[in-house]
Amino acid sequence: MKLRNLFLLNTIVALLFALGFLLMPGVLLDLFGFINNAGAKLLGRFIGVELLVGGLITFFTRDSRDSHAQEAIILANLIASVVGFIASLAGVISGAMGVMGWLIVATYLLLSLAFGYFQLVGPRGRLFSTVRHRRI
Repeated sequence: MKLRNLFLLNTIVALLFALGFLLMPGVLLDLFGFINNAGAKLLGRFIGVELLVGGLITFFTRDSRDSHAQEAIILANLIASVVGFIASLAGVISGAMGVMGWLIVATYLLLSLAFGYFQLVGPRGRLFSTVRHRRI
């Protein structure tokens, strides 16, 4: 997979959930087994805004040639997706989310693996890199 395609995949996932939480938070809250009240809907909309930001960042930088910016975006998405995986898994196991919560767990796991690949193993990965150049 090319980094551009991963950025587009992240964009699609983030924007789909963002639009869902912004336009119909009650439906998504019910779908994932959360309490559906005015406060939860507002919180869902705030989550939608943050998903919108993440999706737009990967969309607008999908063709960037700035390796430092790409590395920062990859690392930030890796950290966020690992934390999201842990939080969503805990939510499903504790019963806070219904069975559809496994979709969130799987999504975060997929994104964690993909961003982890580019962070550690891929073309600019750090795990197998033997030479790192320093700027003076």
